Amino acid sequence: MKRVLLVRAGALGDVLLLRPAIAAFKRTGARVGLLAPAHSGVALVGPGPSEVDGLIPWDRADVARLVGEPADLPPALRRELGAFDLAIAYTRNQALARNLGALVPTVVAWDPTPPAGGFHAARCLAQPLIHLGLDVDLDPPTCLPAPEELESAAGLAAQLPQGFVAVHPGSGSPAKNWPAGSFAALLESLAAGGPWLLVEGPADERAAAALRRRPGVVVAKELPPRVLGALLSRCGLFVGNDSGVSHLAAAFGAPVVALFGPTDPALWRPLGARVYAPRSPTGRMDDLGLEEVKAACLALRAPQG
Repeated sequence: MKRVLLVRAGALGDVLLLRPAIAAFKRTGARVGLLAPAHSGVALVGPGPSEVDGLIPWDRADVARLVGEPADLPPALRRELGAFDLAIAYTRNQALARNLGALVPTVVAWDPTPPAGGFHAARCLAQPLIHLGLDVDLDPPTCLPAPEELESAAGLAAQLPQGFVAVHPGSGSPAKNWPAGSFAALLESLAAGGPWLLVEGPADERAAAALRRRPGVVVAKELPPRVLGALLSRCGLFVGNDSGVSHLAAAFGAPVVALFGPTDPALWRPLGARVYAPRSPTGRMDDLGLEEVKAACLALRAPQG
């Protein structure tokens, strides 16, 4: 059985966009490993057909030597990487590609940046596979929570109704955040004072502060990515900005309304069959209208015929 290594030094959303490529390799019977930052790569290690079999953390001390000139790699890492037959390295770093090529029989280096005005970032990441003759489906299977991940999420899930609303008001940049007041107004119509979930990450203190005081709030703060994914797999609606958490929610099968402004959803929208991605007409999140977002939410919550 062929062993494939995908190499991607990216944040959570960037890494989750590898799921179509992972699923394509797994359909051939390959085992797939991932070399990525631990905080994002761990989200993709799971039992599902679009998840990887193992993670080599990019931030491990010995792995950092891969970008050296020339690399002086410890024997254990040489054996670990040498077990792979093929590596797809999403990088512009020539030293990284060259050092991998000394250990892995076939290495394909590919620039992960989607061209301006081009196609979705996931399609860009799939191009090396298409050149290898593989069929890639940009609607990959959802991630499957392991039993222990569902168990870890059960305490918070027990505080929420079936089909609960989940909101993540933060992102990696304040410019990508819809105003807290707009989220509050949306919750007035969607949650009606009943229990709802506020997702809060380590950089979301300011964005989440006002919402944390709202009636019915249940806070999921800094959960491990796959435990959060297991929790969000139970929600009836997720609303968030252009962030890794929105990609995580979609990857675990949640109905997602992902709000865009300065970034282009044609390139960066989360992958999923039930994803709406409204965008501000001006690129400013303040100008993304409440009624447009509410309409997208109601459309996702409507019975599926």
